[in-house]
Amino acid sequence: MASYSEKMLTALKEEDLTKANQLFEEALKKDEPEILASFAEELQGLGFLEEAKQVLEKLSADFPTEDVFYLPLAEIAIENDDIDGAFDYLEKIAPESENYLESLLVTADLYQVLGIPEVSEAKLLQAKTIAPEEPLITFALAELHFSANQLGEAINEYGQLQKQGIQELANISIDERIGSAYSMMGGLEEAIPFLERALETERTSDRLFQLGFTYYQLKDYQKAINYLQELITLDPQYQSGYYYLADSLKEEELLEEALLAAEEGIKENPYQVELLHLASEIAYRLRDSKKAEELLLQALESGEKTDETLLTLSNLYLNEAQPDKAVEMINQMDETDNPYAEWNLAQAYNELEDFDVARTHYQQAYEELAHEPDFLKAYGIFLREDGQIAAAKTVLTNYLQLEPGDLEVQSLLEE
Repeated sequence: MASYSEKMLTALKEEDLTKANQLFEEALKKDEPEILASFAEELQGLGFLEEAKQVLEKLSADFPTEDVFYLPLAEIAIENDDIDGAFDYLEKIAPESENYLESLLVTADLYQVLGIPEVSEAKLLQAKTIAPEEPLITFALAELHFSANQLGEAINEYGQLQKQGIQELANISIDERIGSAYSMMGGLEEAIPFLERALETERTSDRLFQLGFTYYQLKDYQKAINYLQELITLDPQYQSGYYYLADSLKEEELLEEALLAAEEGIKENPYQVELLHLASEIAYRLRDSKKAEELLLQALESGEKTDETLLTLSNLYLNEAQPDKAVEMINQMDETDNPYAEWNLAQAYNELEDFDVARTHYQQAYEELAHEPDFLKAYGIFLREDGQIAAAKTVLTNYLQLEPGDLEVQSLLEE
Protein backbone atom coordinates (compact mmCIF):
# COMPACT_ATOMS: atom_id res chain seq x y z
CA MET A 1 0.00 0.00 0.00
CA ALA A 2 1.34 3.43 -0.99
CA SER A 3 2.35 5.81 1.77
CA TYR A 4 0.79 9.23 2.17
CA SER A 5 4.09 10.73 0.95
CA GLU A 6 3.89 8.75 -2.29
CA LYS A 7 0.23 9.68 -2.75
CA MET A 8 1.06 13.36 -2.19
CA LEU A 9 3.82 13.25 -4.85
CA THR A 10 1.37 11.58 -7.26
CA ALA A 11 -1.17 14.35 -6.60
CA LEU A 12 1.52 16.93 -7.37
CA LYS A 13 2.25 15.27 -10.72
CA GLU A 14 -1.47 15.37 -11.46
CA GLU A 15 -1.51 19.06 -10.44
CA ASP A 16 -4.21 18.43 -7.86
CA LEU A 17 -2.87 20.89 -5.27
CA THR A 18 -5.85 20.68 -2.92
CA LYS A 19 -5.48 16.93 -2.62
CA ALA A 20 -1.70 17.26 -2.38
CA ASN A 21 -2.02 19.63 0.61
CA GLN A 22 -4.35 17.23 2.39
CA LEU A 23 -2.06 14.27 1.78
CA PHE A 24 0.96 16.31 2.92
CA GLU A 25 -0.65 16.85 6.34
CA GLU A 26 -1.46 13.14 6.57
CA ALA A 27 2.09 12.21 5.66
CA LEU A 28 3.47 14.40 8.45
CA LYS A 29 1.23 12.67 10.98
CA LYS A 30 1.29 9.04 9.86
CA ASP A 31 4.28 8.13 7.65
CA GLU A 32 7.35 6.40 9.06
CA PRO A 33 10.56 8.42 9.62
CA GLU A 34 12.47 6.61 6.86
CA ILE A 35 9.70 7.43 4.38
CA LEU A 36 9.61 11.06 5.54
CA ALA A 37 13.37 11.42 5.09
CA SER A 38 13.09 10.29 1.46
CA PHE A 39 9.97 12.44 1.09
CA ALA A 40 11.89 15.56 2.20
CA GLU A 41 14.62 14.82 -0.34
CA GLU A 42 12.04 14.44 -3.12
CA LEU A 43 10.31 17.69 -2.17
CA GLN A 44 13.59 19.58 -2.05
CA GLY A 45 14.55 18.25 -5.46
CA LEU A 46 11.19 19.37 -6.87
CA GLY A 47 11.63 22.85 -5.44
CA PHE A 48 8.99 22.59 -2.70
CA LEU A 49 11.39 24.05 -0.15
CA GLU A 50 8.89 25.09 2.52
CA GLU A 51 7.26 21.66 2.57
CA ALA A 52 10.69 19.96 2.66
CA LYS A 53 11.67 22.24 5.54
CA GLN A 54 8.55 21.29 7.50
CA VAL A 55 9.31 17.58 7.11
CA LEU A 56 12.97 18.00 8.10
CA GLU A 57 12.11 20.15 11.13
CA LYS A 58 9.64 17.50 12.29
CA LEU A 59 12.28 14.79 11.91
CA SER A 60 14.85 16.94 13.71
CA ALA A 61 12.42 17.50 16.59
CA ASP A 62 11.53 13.80 16.78
CA PHE A 63 15.20 12.74 16.74
CA PRO A 64 17.10 15.53 18.55
CA THR A 65 20.33 13.53 18.76
CA GLU A 66 20.49 13.10 14.97
CA ASP A 67 22.27 15.93 13.12
CA VAL A 68 21.89 14.55 9.60
CA PHE A 69 18.83 16.75 8.99
CA TYR A 70 20.74 19.98 9.57
CA LEU A 71 22.60 19.74 6.25
CA PRO A 72 19.51 19.82 3.99
CA LEU A 73 17.95 22.43 6.29
CA ALA A 74 21.04 24.60 5.81
CA GLU A 75 20.84 24.13 2.03
CA ILE A 76 17.19 25.20 2.04
CA ALA A 77 18.07 28.25 4.15
CA ILE A 78 20.75 29.19 1.61
CA GLU A 79 18.22 28.83 -1.23
CA ASN A 80 15.90 31.16 0.72
CA ASP A 81 18.73 33.69 1.29
CA ASP A 82 18.50 33.02 5.01
CA ILE A 83 22.25 33.09 5.60
CA ASP A 84 22.05 33.41 9.38
CA GLY A 85 19.66 30.47 9.51
CA ALA A 86 22.04 28.37 7.40
CA PHE A 87 24.92 29.11 9.77
CA ASP A 88 22.72 28.22 12.76
CA TYR A 89 22.00 24.78 11.31
CA LEU A 90 25.62 24.12 10.34
CA GLU A 91 26.95 25.10 13.76
CA LYS A 92 24.77 22.42 15.34
CA ILE A 93 26.89 19.72 13.69
CA ALA A 94 29.66 18.84 16.13
CA PRO A 95 33.27 18.12 15.03
CA GLU A 96 32.97 14.51 16.13
CA SER A 97 29.92 13.92 13.93
CA GLU A 98 30.23 11.83 10.78
CA ASN A 99 28.42 14.70 9.02
CA TYR A 100 30.99 17.30 10.08
CA LEU A 101 33.13 16.95 6.93
CA GLU A 102 30.17 17.68 4.68
CA SER A 103 29.17 20.59 6.91
CA LEU A 104 32.63 22.10 6.41
CA LEU A 105 32.19 21.88 2.63
CA VAL A 106 28.77 23.55 2.78
CA THR A 107 30.16 26.23 5.11
CA ALA A 108 33.07 26.85 2.72
CA ASP A 109 30.61 27.27 -0.16
CA LEU A 110 28.59 29.69 1.94
CA TYR A 111 31.60 31.87 2.75
CA GLN A 112 32.59 31.89 -0.91
CA VAL A 113 29.09 33.08 -1.86
CA LEU A 114 29.45 35.81 0.77
CA GLY A 115 32.70 36.93 -0.85
CA ILE A 116 34.95 35.89 2.04
CA PRO A 117 37.37 33.50 0.27
CA GLU A 118 39.88 33.50 3.15
CA VAL A 119 37.42 31.85 5.53
CA SER A 120 36.21 29.54 2.76
CA GLU A 121 39.81 28.42 2.21
CA ALA A 122 40.32 27.86 5.94
CA LYS A 123 37.25 25.60 6.10
CA LEU A 124 38.41 23.60 3.09
CA LEU A 125 41.91 23.18 4.51
CA GLN A 126 40.33 21.97 7.74
CA ALA A 127 38.31 19.49 5.72
CA LYS A 128 41.46 18.34 3.92
CA THR A 129 43.13 17.47 7.22
CA ILE A 130 40.18 15.16 7.93
CA ALA A 131 40.10 13.56 4.47
CA PRO A 132 43.38 14.39 2.66
CA GLU A 133 42.68 12.10 -0.31
CA GLU A 134 39.09 13.20 -0.91
CA PRO A 135 38.96 14.53 -4.52
CA LEU A 136 35.96 16.80 -3.90
CA ILE A 137 37.91 18.76 -1.29
CA THR A 138 40.96 19.14 -3.52
CA PHE A 139 38.67 20.18 -6.37
CA ALA A 140 36.86 22.72 -4.19
CA LEU A 141 40.21 24.25 -3.18
CA ALA A 142 41.34 24.35 -6.80
CA GLU A 143 38.12 26.06 -7.89
CA LEU A 144 38.38 28.55 -5.04
CA HIS A 145 41.97 29.42 -5.93
CA PHE A 146 41.10 29.58 -9.64
CA SER A 147 38.26 32.04 -9.02
CA ALA A 148 40.49 34.11 -6.68
CA ASN A 149 43.21 34.31 -9.37
CA GLN A 150 45.61 32.29 -7.20
CA LEU A 151 46.52 30.35 -10.29
CA GLY A 152 49.73 28.66 -9.15
CA GLU A 153 47.91 27.02 -6.24
CA ALA A 154 45.02 26.07 -8.51
CA ILE A 155 47.32 24.39 -11.05
CA ASN A 156 48.98 22.41 -8.27
CA GLU A 157 45.63 21.19 -6.92
CA TYR A 158 44.22 20.33 -10.34
CA GLY A 159 47.46 18.42 -10.91
CA GLN A 160 46.84 16.42 -7.72
CA LEU A 161 43.48 15.35 -9.14
CA GLN A 162 45.10 14.20 -12.38
CA LYS A 163 47.60 12.16 -10.38
CA GLN A 164 44.58 10.42 -8.87
CA GLY A 165 43.39 9.62 -12.39
CA ILE A 166 40.60 12.22 -12.35
CA GLN A 167 40.17 14.11 -15.63
CA GLU A 168 36.70 15.56 -15.04
CA LEU A 169 34.67 16.52 -11.98
CA ALA A 170 31.29 18.24 -11.72
CA ASN A 171 31.23 18.39 -15.56
CA ILE A 172 34.44 20.47 -15.51
CA SER A 173 37.47 19.34 -17.50
CA ILE A 174 40.64 19.40 -15.41
CA ASP A 175 42.76 19.83 -18.55
CA GLU A 176 40.68 22.84 -19.57
CA ARG A 177 41.06 24.42 -16.13
CA ILE A 178 44.84 23.92 -16.08
CA GLY A 179 45.16 25.27 -19.61
CA SER A 180 43.05 28.30 -18.76
CA ALA A 181 45.07 28.93 -15.60
CA TYR A 182 48.38 28.82 -17.50
CA SER A 183 46.93 31.12 -20.15
CA MET A 184 45.74 33.63 -17.55
CA MET A 185 49.23 33.60 -16.01
CA GLY A 186 50.77 34.36 -19.39
CA GLY A 187 52.12 30.83 -19.81
CA LEU A 188 50.64 30.46 -23.28
CA GLU A 189 53.01 27.73 -24.50
CA GLU A 190 52.34 25.70 -21.34
CA ALA A 191 48.59 26.11 -21.81
CA ILE A 192 48.43 24.64 -25.32
CA PRO A 193 48.79 20.88 -24.60
CA PHE A 194 46.18 21.00 -21.83
CA LEU A 195 43.71 22.94 -23.95
CA GLU A 196 44.26 20.59 -26.90
CA ARG A 197 43.64 17.51 -24.73
CA ALA A 198 40.45 19.06 -23.37
CA LEU A 199 39.29 19.72 -26.93
CA GLU A 200 40.02 16.14 -27.95
CA THR A 201 37.70 14.98 -25.18
CA GLU A 202 34.83 17.22 -26.32
CA ARG A 203 34.78 19.96 -28.94
CA THR A 204 32.76 22.60 -27.10
CA SER A 205 32.43 26.25 -28.13
CA ASP A 206 34.31 27.49 -25.06
CA ARG A 207 37.22 25.12 -25.63
CA LEU A 208 37.50 26.05 -29.30
CA PHE A 209 37.51 29.73 -28.39
CA GLN A 210 40.06 29.32 -25.59
CA LEU A 211 42.46 27.41 -27.84
CA GLY A 212 41.94 29.74 -30.78
CA PHE A 213 42.43 32.80 -28.57
CA THR A 214 45.61 31.34 -27.06
CA TYR A 215 47.09 30.76 -30.53
CA TYR A 216 46.02 34.33 -31.40
CA GLN A 217 47.95 35.64 -28.40
CA LEU A 218 50.95 33.59 -29.55
CA LYS A 219 50.60 35.24 -32.99
CA ASP A 220 50.16 31.82 -34.58
CA TYR A 221 47.35 33.24 -36.67
CA GLN A 222 46.87 30.29 -39.00
CA LYS A 223 46.09 27.91 -36.14
CA ALA A 224 43.94 30.59 -34.51
CA ILE A 225 41.97 30.86 -37.76
CA ASN A 226 41.42 27.09 -37.92
CA TYR A 227 39.96 26.86 -34.42
CA LEU A 228 37.97 30.09 -34.58
CA GLN A 229 36.43 29.18 -37.93
CA GLU A 230 35.40 25.83 -36.48
CA LEU A 231 33.93 27.71 -33.50
CA ILE A 232 31.83 30.02 -35.70
CA THR A 233 30.62 27.06 -37.76
CA LEU A 234 29.64 25.18 -34.61
CA ASP A 235 28.13 28.18 -32.82
CA PRO A 236 27.43 31.24 -35.02
CA GLN A 237 26.14 33.17 -31.98
CA TYR A 238 29.49 32.98 -30.15
CA GLN A 239 30.14 36.69 -30.57
CA SER A 240 33.63 36.85 -29.05
CA GLY A 241 35.00 34.63 -31.79
CA TYR A 242 34.38 37.02 -34.67
CA TYR A 243 36.80 39.76 -33.60
CA TYR A 244 39.78 37.44 -33.15
CA LEU A 245 38.95 35.52 -36.32
CA ALA A 246 38.72 38.73 -38.35
CA ASP A 247 41.91 40.13 -36.83
CA SER A 248 43.80 36.87 -37.42
CA LEU A 249 42.71 36.89 -41.07
CA LYS A 250 43.79 40.54 -41.32
CA GLU A 251 47.22 39.67 -39.89
CA GLU A 252 47.53 36.97 -42.57
CA GLU A 253 46.66 39.64 -45.18
CA LEU A 254 43.44 37.80 -46.07
CA LEU A 255 41.58 41.10 -46.07
CA GLU A 256 38.44 40.13 -48.00
CA GLU A 257 37.89 37.11 -45.74
CA ALA A 258 38.65 39.27 -42.69
CA LEU A 259 36.01 41.84 -43.66
CA LEU A 260 33.49 39.09 -44.33
CA ALA A 261 34.11 37.56 -40.89
CA ALA A 262 33.80 40.96 -39.23
CA GLU A 263 30.55 41.71 -41.05
CA GLU A 264 29.12 38.35 -39.98
CA GLY A 265 29.96 39.23 -36.39
CA ILE A 266 28.35 42.65 -36.76
CA LYS A 267 25.15 40.93 -37.93
CA GLU A 268 25.17 38.96 -34.68
CA ASN A 269 25.83 42.08 -32.60
CA PRO A 270 25.52 45.46 -34.38
CA TYR A 271 26.79 47.28 -31.28
CA GLN A 272 30.15 45.57 -30.82
CA VAL A 273 32.28 48.70 -31.12
CA GLU A 274 35.69 46.98 -31.26
CA LEU A 275 34.51 44.82 -34.16
CA LEU A 276 33.06 47.85 -36.00
CA HIS A 277 36.41 49.63 -35.62
CA LEU A 278 38.28 46.59 -36.90
CA ALA A 279 35.91 46.19 -39.85
CA SER A 280 36.40 49.89 -40.67
CA GLU A 281 40.18 49.50 -40.62
CA ILE A 282 40.00 46.48 -42.92
CA ALA A 283 37.58 48.23 -45.29
CA TYR A 284 39.93 51.21 -45.50
CA ARG A 285 42.85 48.95 -46.30
CA LEU A 286 40.68 47.52 -49.08
CA ARG A 287 40.36 51.12 -50.36
CA ASP A 288 36.68 51.31 -49.49
CA SER A 289 36.72 54.57 -47.56
CA LYS A 290 32.94 54.95 -47.81
CA LYS A 291 32.31 51.65 -46.05
CA ALA A 292 35.01 52.47 -43.50
CA GLU A 293 33.20 55.71 -42.71
CA GLU A 294 29.79 54.01 -42.48
CA LEU A 295 31.10 51.43 -40.03
CA LEU A 296 32.54 54.12 -37.76
CA LEU A 297 29.30 56.10 -37.88
CA GLN A 298 27.48 52.92 -36.90
CA ALA A 299 29.89 52.53 -33.98
CA LEU A 300 29.11 56.12 -33.00
CA GLU A 301 25.42 55.26 -32.76
CA SER A 302 26.13 52.63 -30.10
CA GLY A 303 27.00 55.32 -27.54
CA GLU A 304 30.07 53.36 -26.37
CA LYS A 305 33.69 54.47 -26.70
CA THR A 306 32.42 57.62 -28.38
CA ASP A 307 35.64 59.63 -28.07
CA GLU A 308 37.71 56.79 -29.51
CA THR A 309 35.34 56.53 -32.48
CA LEU A 310 35.33 60.30 -33.07
CA LEU A 311 39.14 60.38 -33.02
CA THR A 312 39.28 57.48 -35.49
CA LEU A 313 36.80 59.26 -37.74
CA SER A 314 38.97 62.38 -37.61
CA ASN A 315 41.95 60.26 -38.75
CA LEU A 316 39.90 58.96 -41.66
CA TYR A 317 38.77 62.44 -42.70
CA LEU A 318 42.34 63.77 -42.54
CA ASN A 319 43.49 60.92 -44.76
CA GLU A 320 40.66 61.69 -47.16
CA ALA A 321 41.55 65.41 -47.31
CA GLN A 322 38.42 66.49 -45.44
CA PRO A 323 39.94 68.62 -42.66
CA ASP A 324 36.69 70.46 -41.89
CA LYS A 325 35.00 67.14 -41.03
CA ALA A 326 38.01 66.14 -38.92
CA VAL A 327 37.61 69.32 -36.87
CA GLU A 328 33.88 68.64 -36.52
CA MET A 329 34.53 65.17 -35.11
CA ILE A 330 37.11 66.33 -32.57
CA ASN A 331 34.91 69.18 -31.39
CA GLN A 332 32.30 66.57 -30.41
CA MET A 333 34.71 64.73 -28.10
CA ASP A 334 34.09 64.90 -24.36
CA GLU A 335 37.79 64.63 -23.52
CA THR A 336 39.40 68.03 -23.96
CA ASP A 337 43.07 67.21 -23.29
CA ASN A 338 43.72 64.32 -25.67
CA PRO A 339 47.13 64.97 -27.30
CA TYR A 340 46.22 62.95 -30.40
CA ALA A 341 43.09 65.04 -30.85
CA GLU A 342 45.26 68.17 -30.54
CA TRP A 343 47.62 66.77 -33.19
CA ASN A 344 44.70 66.06 -35.53
CA LEU A 345 43.37 69.58 -35.00
CA ALA A 346 46.81 70.95 -35.78
CA GLN A 347 46.95 68.99 -39.04
CA ALA A 348 43.38 69.93 -39.97
CA TYR A 349 43.86 73.67 -39.38
CA ASN A 350 47.17 73.52 -41.24
CA GLU A 351 45.29 72.03 -44.22
CA LEU A 352 42.68 74.76 -43.83
CA GLU A 353 45.55 77.31 -43.85
CA ASP A 354 44.58 78.66 -40.45
CA PHE A 355 48.20 78.58 -39.32
CA ASP A 356 47.79 80.49 -36.05
CA VAL A 357 45.28 77.95 -34.74
CA ALA A 358 47.37 75.06 -36.11
CA ARG A 359 50.42 76.44 -34.28
CA THR A 360 48.53 76.57 -30.97
CA HIS A 361 47.35 72.96 -31.28
CA TYR A 362 50.82 71.73 -32.27
CA GLN A 363 52.27 73.40 -29.18
CA GLN A 364 49.63 71.82 -26.93
CA ALA A 365 50.20 68.37 -28.45
CA TYR A 366 54.00 68.73 -28.13
CA GLU A 367 53.77 68.65 -24.32
CA GLU A 368 52.54 65.04 -24.42
CA LEU A 369 53.89 63.71 -27.73
CA ALA A 370 57.58 64.68 -27.54
CA HIS A 371 58.34 60.91 -27.60
CA GLU A 372 56.23 60.20 -30.72
CA PRO A 373 58.42 60.06 -33.87
CA ASP A 374 55.63 60.67 -36.39
CA PHE A 375 54.44 63.70 -34.45
CA LEU A 376 57.95 65.14 -34.10
CA LYS A 377 58.52 64.86 -37.85
CA ALA A 378 55.19 66.51 -38.69
CA TYR A 379 55.71 69.26 -36.11
CA GLY A 380 59.29 69.90 -37.19
CA ILE A 381 58.24 70.31 -40.83
CA PHE A 382 55.40 72.63 -39.76
CA LEU A 383 57.83 74.77 -37.74
CA ARG A 384 60.20 74.98 -40.71
CA GLU A 385 57.39 76.10 -43.01
CA ASP A 386 56.21 78.50 -40.27
CA GLY A 387 59.61 80.18 -40.31
CA GLN A 388 60.67 78.95 -36.85
CA ILE A 389 63.98 77.54 -38.02
CA ALA A 390 65.69 77.16 -34.62
CA ALA A 391 62.69 75.40 -33.10
CA ALA A 392 62.35 73.21 -36.20
CA LYS A 393 66.01 72.20 -35.89
CA THR A 394 65.53 71.21 -32.22
CA VAL A 395 62.41 69.14 -32.91
CA LEU A 396 63.84 67.41 -35.99
CA THR A 397 67.11 66.66 -34.17
CA ASN A 398 65.07 65.00 -31.43
CA TYR A 399 63.22 63.08 -34.12
CA LEU A 400 66.45 61.75 -35.63
CA GLN A 401 67.51 60.43 -32.25
CA LEU A 402 64.44 58.16 -32.47
CA GLU A 403 64.60 57.52 -36.25
CA PRO A 404 68.26 57.97 -37.28
CA GLY A 405 67.74 56.38 -40.69
CA ASP A 406 65.34 59.01 -42.06
CA LEU A 407 67.30 60.52 -44.97
CA GLU A 408 64.60 63.06 -45.77
CA VAL A 409 64.88 64.70 -42.34
CA GLN A 410 68.67 64.52 -42.43
CA SER A 411 68.54 66.46 -45.68
CA LEU A 412 66.21 69.07 -44.17
CA LEU A 413 68.58 69.64 -41.27
CA GLU A 414 71.57 69.98 -43.59
CA GLU A 415 69.69 72.69 -45.47
